[in-house]
Amino acid sequence: MSAADVSLIRLRRLANPEQANRPALLADSTLTYAELAEQVGAVRGGLLAVGVEPGDRVAIWMAKQHRYAIAILAALDADCAYVPLDGRQPHSRVRTILDDAEPAVLFTDPEHLASLDGEDLPATIRAIVVADDGAVDSRGRAAVIRWEDFKRPEPAPAPAPEPDDLAAILYTSGSTGVPKGVKISYRNLAAFVGWARRELAVDPTDVFANHASFNFDLSTFDVFVALSAGAAVWIVGEDKSRDVAALAAGIRDHGVTVWYSVPSILHLLTSSGALTEQTTKSLRYVLFAGEVFPAPQLAALAATLPEDTELYNLYGPTETNVCTYYRVRRSDLTRTEPVPIGQPVDGATVWIADDERRTVDDPAEIGELVVEGDCVTPGYWRREGEPAADDHRRNQHWTGDLVSYEGGQLVYRGRRDRMVKVSGYRVELGEIEAAVLRHPDIAAAAVVVAEPGPGARIALFYILRDDALPLSLLTIKQHCAAHLPAYMIPHHATHLTELPRNANGKTDYRRLRDQAT
Repeated sequence: MSAADVSLIRLRRLANPEQANRPALLADSTLTYAELAEQVGAVRGGLLAVGVEPGDRVAIWMAKQHRYAIAILAALDADCAYVPLDGRQPHSRVRTILDDAEPAVLFTDPEHLASLDGEDLPATIRAIVVADDGAVDSRGRAAVIRWEDFKRPEPAPAPAPEPDDLAAILYTSGSTGVPKGVKISYRNLAAFVGWARRELAVDPTDVFANHASFNFDLSTFDVFVALSAGAAVWIVGEDKSRDVAALAAGIRDHGVTVWYSVPSILHLLTSSGALTEQTTKSLRYVLFAGEVFPAPQLAALAATLPEDTELYNLYGPTETNVCTYYRVRRSDLTRTEPVPIGQPVDGATVWIADDERRTVDDPAEIGELVVEGDCVTPGYWRREGEPAADDHRRNQHWTGDLVSYEGGQLVYRGRRDRMVKVSGYRVELGEIEAAVLRHPDIAAAAVVVAEPGPGARIALFYILRDDALPLSLLTIKQHCAAHLPAYMIPHHATHLTELPRNANGKTDYRRLRDQAT
């Protein structure tokens, strides 16, 4: 990894005279590149003053704002790994993550600090920095410091990090119910940012929308691709993340040119009618990832966008960030099935394996997608004994996603862990969802299995389009019977006004399973 590669991540060094007065961060106010450089340098000075060392973790748990992004960049410039926490996460989960990450510093705000009242935090924490300009209630914690009091003059720049140094730990939901941290190296971030800069013609005139939470891997695109190109980033607060009027106003008022989010948010904007011609006229790129985008919903989105807006389907679990991509063509908008996930990004290699971990030779055969290359992360924080750790040491990630090829492009076929047995048959729940979504009155669908085992029952949860009349279970069964074998037809169907979402905006299947049993 060259010095140029590092500069994609060590963004403060890019505050040169030519762009000093250009907007860098947008929210309720604007922060220029010069102001961003000064703020990051001062917070880096504060981190070094409390004795952080290379490799220490810096945790951040606060509402989305300028100072969240500043804390991320300052942690990197202090040779620490940042540990971002969603501001909406319950304090019990945050406490579990803090115990696991053992950060040297915690950045927070008064509201989130108050929720930790009485909690014994890890002894590794040297300072709790509160992003507030007023008086701070330390609640008996001697290490609590106001943001302005924490800042210090910046010492000399540190040497460039090594490619395999840790840049971040992103915590995801573990299969046991305990969050697990995915380690992100500089090599991983630089590979992704470098590919995105080559693939997309972004420049200082662009405005990126940072809709994703900072603890979601989508945010690495919003922050590092945008700022490395000298572009501006609109930081969308949690209070606006599902407010279609606020999102549409932000796109219009900030002149957003690059939007990246999960499909469900784009569908929410489309179905609400918020994406008017005036709202979307600035959009050059709309990218989506994180879940399957049903074909009718994608076509509806495209109909609201300028003809020259480019649509991209990006794919990759947190353990690889984006590892494949597909540029949507106009001809794809007449498909009945979701668009492909495409081809590998630069520096990545993919292959398909069967149940015995042997390479699948037939392009039409479905198997598990395996990823190799610089996009593959070093593994999980303090989980070196897990079976997946050996794969990551070989620079491989077995995704658990089922794929095949269609016309030379990878097509997503579902999850291995969503492959269930019903009446003795292997059933991919995603296939049932795809069939349900062919009904013209159904806008979104999620399928889970209730009572797993010999008496397994398929439970459907669905949302109707705005002008649709209620559907009976019989009507849904008759529709599904035209597309699915009898053993895949849902036994139950529940109409919801909204599907539950986890912190990353994806369908929360765990909550639906609890509701179905």
